[in-house]
Amino acid sequence: MSDTSEEKTRAATPKKLSEARKKGQIPRSADFVRAVATCAGLGYIWLRGSVILDKCHEALLLTGNLQNLPFNVAVRQALVLLTELSLETVGPLLGTLVAAVILAGLIVNGGFVFSLEPMKLNFEKIDPFQGLKRMASARSAVEVGKTLFKVLVLSTTFLLFLLGTWKTMVYLPVCGMGCIGFVFTEAKLLMAIGAGALLVGGLIDILLQRALFLREMRMTKTEVTRELKEQQGTPELKRQRRRLRDESAGEPPLGVHRATLIFKGRAILVGLRYVRSEIGVPVLVCRAEGEAASDRLNEARALRLHIVDDHVLTHQLISTTKLGDAVPTQHFEPVAKALFAAGLV
Repeated sequence: MSDTSEEKTRAATPKKLSEARKKGQIPRSADFVRAVATCAGLGYIWLRGSVILDKCHEALLLTGNLQNLPFNVAVRQALVLLTELSLETVGPLLGTLVAAVILAGLIVNGGFVFSLEPMKLNFEKIDPFQGLKRMASARSAVEVGKTLFKVLVLSTTFLLFLLGTWKTMVYLPVCGMGCIGFVFTEAKLLMAIGAGALLVGGLIDILLQRALFLREMRMTKTEVTRELKEQQGTPELKRQRRRLRDESAGEPPLGVHRATLIFKGRAILVGLRYVRSEIGVPVLVCRAEGEAASDRLNEARALRLHIVDDHVLTHQLISTTKLGDAVPTQHFEPVAKALFAAGLV
């Protein structure tokens, strides 16, 4: 049975999720980001509402006084007044929104994620058949439901605002500045209700997007089996490892004198043995830390062994590999490059 005919019923493995994250494929929730930004903006207005109201009141009074000044002077003072009002009210609001968007993005993405993979040309995105398939997918149904829910919440909030303040709006020119405070108070209450609804919807959207993402990342049984083989190695490699362990069970041929390649780092050292006609994979035959590493390094230099200075790889090998074991699969590539550079391959 081929991969295309199998149903994807197995949950995605951590390896597949990690590779997808490197490619920029992660669950994204634009609704949560927008909700956090909206709540941050409304929170700023809520906390600074009285100050903004006083600034607007002051600006209106000063604008009225400009009528008695010459036109050029009045225009300059009005521009200065509007600039100061914008910097004191709109500037902090924009800063709050930007900070909220960045923070919400980090929360949703689980940290900073950068990848150029989504920017690459993908003809499947413009394939009409794939487009029809996406339109009939579960994600599209969820997006339609979310849109209807948002329209309902926003319409209800706007309707409540109109019903609560329409009389004040009608009589505002007659009432004067005394009614502006009432309008701000009512508006703040309704904004709090709307922001709370948006935030709840954003949190629900995070769960939905993660569930949809995990659903899309599901794997077939064949894919899981293949990945397991890649991680643990082929049956031939497993038999080779077992043979090496059996051979080293009695009197293991370990030590610096058995090594053909040395990796060293800061106060750590490992020695690998690889002889093409003897074994099929590199085997760790010595390891040392602290002062012992310095002694083993001197022995290696006396034996004229090839020494590679790579602290990261040395630390990985000494942490994941036991004496007498073959080099793990995930470290084959850098070790092979070192063997090739040393002329051992």
